[in-house]
Amino acid sequence: MEATGQLPKKQEASGRSRRIKLQEIEKELIALKKKQGVSNSNLASLQIDVNRANFSDWQKLPKCSENMAELMIKLQQGGVQLSCEEELFQLLELPNHLKEQWSPHLIFRWYGDPVPKADTPIVDINNATSTELKNGLKFNEKDIQTLLKERQRRPFKNLADFQERLLLPASIIENLIGKVRFGLKKSGPVLPSGWK
Repeated sequence: MEATGQLPKKQEASGRSRRIKLQEIEKELIALKKKQGVSNSNLASLQIDVNRANFSDWQKLPKCSENMAELMIKLQQGGVQLSCEEELFQLLELPNHLKEQWSPHLIFRWYGDPVPKADTPIVDINNATSTELKNGLKFNEKDIQTLLKERQRRPFKNLADFQERLLLPASIIENLIGKVRFGLKKSGPVLPSGWK
């Protein structure tokens, strides 16, 4: 009846909502497999393209939590790419035994021009002073003030949360990988240095 015009045509879901629905179905299938005791594919032959892996790919890695897989998908959707194991391990804060288990299965392909990285001290986004943030992140004063207001609302959880809340482009996030961390918010006021 749609073809004859007697019924209105159904709106097709947008590409983004379709991807979200597929990810939800993927999560449900993985949970069902785990519940039924179905093992993941042969780990020995597993190869994961870190910058293109989907949720189920991440879940095949030993001890990869849903939160880890979701973080990687969010970063992908934000356009962020990783170039080496160290970036991934630091981002997910993996213990050494998992690094050893994951390492043989990871492939890092770059889809675009790599961003050069400089050696800089790691900035704790949730605890750094405005001066430390400005020097470490190279953000302008307006962006630092926005960051501080958002951080005051609630601490940032990870890079994906940081990107979403500050509406940062992927190129900036890629430059921050390995240069920032998201420690627990310190309690109490911060006293000036030299205060006794």
